[in-house]
Amino acid sequence: MESIALQSPSSMPVSLAENRNWRLFTIFLLYAGQGIPLGLFDFAIPAWMAVNGASAKDIGLVVAMVGIPWSFKFVAGVVMDRYTLLSMGRRRIWIIGAQAVMIVCLILFAIVDPGPRDILLLGIAGLAVNTATVFQDVAVDGLTVDILPESERSMGGGLASGGQILGMAASASFTGAVIYAFGASAAYIACAILVLLVTIHIIWTRERVGERRLPWSIGEAQDVNILAQSKSWLPLLLAALKNTLSVRSFLWFVPLLTTGLTYGTCIVAVPLIATAHTGWAEDQLGSLNGTAQLIAGLAAISIGGFAIGKIGAQRALWILRIGYMMLLSWMIWSADSWTDPRILVSFAIGWFLLYSLCGISTVVINMRLSPPAIAATQFSVFMAVANMGISLAGILVASIAVLAEPKAMLVFLVAVQAASVLVLLVVKFPTRQIGNDASVTPGGIARV
Repeated sequence: MESIALQSPSSMPVSLAENRNWRLFTIFLLYAGQGIPLGLFDFAIPAWMAVNGASAKDIGLVVAMVGIPWSFKFVAGVVMDRYTLLSMGRRRIWIIGAQAVMIVCLILFAIVDPGPRDILLLGIAGLAVNTATVFQDVAVDGLTVDILPESERSMGGGLASGGQILGMAASASFTGAVIYAFGASAAYIACAILVLLVTIHIIWTRERVGERRLPWSIGEAQDVNILAQSKSWLPLLLAALKNTLSVRSFLWFVPLLTTGLTYGTCIVAVPLIATAHTGWAEDQLGSLNGTAQLIAGLAAISIGGFAIGKIGAQRALWILRIGYMMLLSWMIWSADSWTDPRILVSFAIGWFLLYSLCGISTVVINMRLSPPAIAATQFSVFMAVANMGISLAGILVASIAVLAEPKAMLVFLVAVQAASVLVLLVVKFPTRQIGNDASVTPGGIARV
């Protein structure tokens, strides 16, 4: 192995553990990267379908298929906590591999080029690309928990939430315009190029000094990762099961499910309101989504992390949930005025802003409820619950007749938000990461 001691300071590789600014920038960039396919399949494609006459049922089915992989994130988490190439760090090999698969899938579906009425093909395209995105997301979540000290977690949560939303904003706006001008096939190619740029960055970056950049490069596994990595399935699964079924974790599922239900319902309701009441085309919808996401992402990055760090993640979350209830109630009350585009614009910006700020608190609490040795597994379990809400929202809209109307969708969300606020006011969640000072078993799993 090449001796690290013999390298001059100027030749030392850039690493996340030793460089705070590079660490935070990389977290932002990786979350922005996962926002690229989300902007395409969660916003541009549903808008394109709505403008071309697809029904709420058709859009709901595609949204449900896109959300399916996100409901099984824990599978990816368990695999990553058990297997990796430690000489490249605990997470980088998975991030690089997942993004490579995302690129291949996007190019493949650019060639197939399903139309707006090809519901099954569109669902399969979203399912395939989002399956790869899930592996990238879980690996990035694990990296974030592994690499961020407690003092940086609110800021990291802001960068994670803001980065993902800015990635979605850029993607939704850009791909919406590309679809309008050149067709969906060109949008797939554009997304593949953007993901490639993010992949080049993470190939260049090491988690810790002394690790390999690529599998065939010079480097070795670092002690901190060797100690944290699980060496057998049983301790890993038992620790994750015990932590997941604890009272605090189980009750945390209610706010998490609320996040997914809100997101999944709003991404169906907004295009339906826009096309049925304002007569907008997909380029206008793409511009609205992009603008709303841009405002929300910038707010999350600039003030969100700092403010939530001062207020406290849990307190901030229930305050924001009450804000959601007020926004939804106002939108319901304004139903007779939905032909006024200002109503839709205000609602789209409002729900995205609240979603991004809620996401910061959610990420922070997820990290605190995820012991280091099972970080990817536990974090992915929590996020799988949230993403089950997205698929559940699509299923409910597609299968329950009363929820086919946007106004009924919003009434449903008010009740969901109220349940979340109740849990957040009654249950006290931890203010520091659990298991961080725990001893490590011979199997590599911290006792929790």
